[in-house]
Amino acid sequence: MPSPHRSAAGRLLLDAHPAGLLLLDARLAVGLAAAGIAVYPHLPNTVLVVAMCAPLVLRRAHPWAALAASTVAAVVHVVVLADPTLSVVAVPVVVHSLARWSRIWPARAALAVALTGAVVGPARWLTSRPELPTLRDWVTAIAGSGAVVVAAFVAGRRTREREELRARQEWERAERQRLALAEHERAGQAAAAEERTAVAREVHDIVAHSLSVIAVQAEGGRALTARHPQRAPEILETIAETAREALDDLRELVAMLRGDGPAAADRPEASYRPAPGIGDIDELVSRLDGRVRLRVVGNRRHVGPVAGMTVYRLVQESLTNVLRHAGPDAAVDVRLDIGERAIDLVVRDDGYGAASATDGRGTGLAAMRERVQMHDGTLTAGPRAGGGFEVHAVLPAHRATGSAGG
Repeated sequence: MPSPHRSAAGRLLLDAHPAGLLLLDARLAVGLAAAGIAVYPHLPNTVLVVAMCAPLVLRRAHPWAALAASTVAAVVHVVVLADPTLSVVAVPVVVHSLARWSRIWPARAALAVALTGAVVGPARWLTSRPELPTLRDWVTAIAGSGAVVVAAFVAGRRTREREELRARQEWERAERQRLALAEHERAGQAAAAEERTAVAREVHDIVAHSLSVIAVQAEGGRALTARHPQRAPEILETIAETAREALDDLRELVAMLRGDGPAAADRPEASYRPAPGIGDIDELVSRLDGRVRLRVVGNRRHVGPVAGMTVYRLVQESLTNVLRHAGPDAAVDVRLDIGERAIDLVVRDDGYGAASATDGRGTGLAAMRERVQMHDGTLTAGPRAGGGFEVHAVLPAHRATGSAGG
């Protein structure tokens, strides 16, 4: 007894491989020819039966050739034989084949040829009888033959339409999957770009501000220690502390990016150090040795941690720009109003303003605008009419404020 798995594999080969399909059509042709020969075993009939059935082998690969050969054999069949043989079944089979595997106009051509034969064939065979055929005989023979041909044509077209619909649905499904994959890839790239921007912004805020403070302290300390040598340790400690804080921030950022943490392992406390917030602004402005006047109106506890870090970074970047571009004698006013509807921050200096030299990059201002836009806020920055530079940021309270612990 054959294995069911082997039988299933054989059916799969017959249904999918071109050689298997050809073998199926050959089986159909041989079976139909054998049945026709069994009914009319005489030699002339046998030749005609084989000629009618043999083109079925080509019905998938070359349906036009199958139609032409079957048509010629059918004409000879009608002329030579006074009675139909079982091989006439090949006609609707060929019609079905063209309707299924050809375009519409070859299929219609096959239908027209077959319908002509459905009229000519029964007429030839009915008139060859000794008795006179009745109207019922004419109607039954011609209508029956035509109905079989039309049914084969319709069945072939319906099968073709279902297969085209299935292929179109599979293509659309594959296209949707491709688009979804592309969208997922674009989303991943956008998220990676956003993450890179955020990291670059944090690195800029940390390094630019800390190095600016160190540079100012070093330059000022050189002149100050010449007059007051006893203050040298104080100035150096300020520089060292600022450098240590910058290194801690960078270690924490690198540890966060790496996800493991040799940096965090070296400095465990850095992993748990909270992000800077609105409460750290006082310590930030104190680094500039009295050049900054800070005024805060409102309750800082009403500002959430995310908004608090944004305000801190805005002040930090503004002071960095003052140190880099406003001049060594510039003074700064920082005003922070915490209201019920908005947080209003103004950082104003009396430095060089429009006359200040710039590196032309605008990286700090771009980062400040990105931070403010995260809160649906507004930011204006530029030289003042009377001299100096001003940064004005407004963060809506419904996005910026929130419960801030502590």
